[in-house]
Amino acid sequence: MKRRLRSGEAIYLVAAILLFVLMFFDWFEVGIGGEPGSLVAINVFDRGQDAWQALEVIPLFLMLAIVVAVGAALLRLSGSDWKPAIPPAAAGCLLGALAAVLILVRMISPPDVAPSALAGASFDVSLQLPIFLALVAALGIAYGGWRAMGEEGTSFAKIAKRLESPDRRPPRRKSST
Repeated sequence: MKRRLRSGEAIYLVAAILLFVLMFFDWFEVGIGGEPGSLVAINVFDRGQDAWQALEVIPLFLMLAIVVAVGAALLRLSGSDWKPAIPPAAAGCLLGALAAVLILVRMISPPDVAPSALAGASFDVSLQLPIFLALVAALGIAYGGWRAMGEEGTSFAKIAKRLESPDRRPPRRKSST
């Protein structure tokens, strides 16, 4: 029996693939600021840096969100009966939101992408279009996961209740019959 993706699953699959591709485009451009708002390119080093070059640990979290989203879609397409404790849609929603927050942090506070050989020099870092598109893609993973959760009829409250330890649950009353 061949299964089709629900709309939420399709959204996070496409968004995850887009985020993966965007990680290889330049997110930051480095230059020497002449006048305010202008960048003069330096030919001494590659002036643009992608997510892999500019960010240290963040690409690992982005890849985790991508792998979970793609894996969840493949599980659905394969017709697998495996039911993990945390539904893949919920994991995709949370990891997509985390990826969006991490990208946003680096947009607000860009990393120091100047080469170590030129330490001490003042460089301006400008954000490039792919980082904005990556933010949208990460939000797409989160939105797709949230929508897929709705399509499955699950919520974070239901997941938390199911994961709650038996020791913390209130004791059941014995019926007197």
